[in-house]
Amino acid sequence: MTPREVVATALLVFGVGVELACCLGVLVMRGVYDKLHYTSPATTIGAVAIAAAVVLRESVVTYGLKAMLVALALLITNPVMSHAIARAARIRRHGAWTAQEKDAEDETVEVEVDRR
Repeated sequence: MTPREVVATALLVFGVGVELACCLGVLVMRGVYDKLHYTSPATTIGAVAIAAAVVLRESVVTYGLKAMLVALALLITNPVMSHAIARAARIRRHGAWTAQEKDAEDETVEVEVDRR
């Protein structure tokens, strides 16, 4: 085996190990917010390590480019996904968000805001 193949294999084993550990963490944790902590490494560290292994093994031509694009898409969408899940869990548990507004007579009125 060449050094390039050894590094690619090590990255692949590391990436798959991170993915499996994160899946196990999601299964073991009880609350939604605790489970969200395990989704972040899976979509960042694991995806980047696996994409790097594919690029080292196959080069950047076809599979390498696709692997890099998938890793980039996961890196971009992970914060949005985590925020949306946390917000939906909060709204489901505590109800809709409320905001304070002042009306024309300077009385504070509670207004319910539906943010979907």
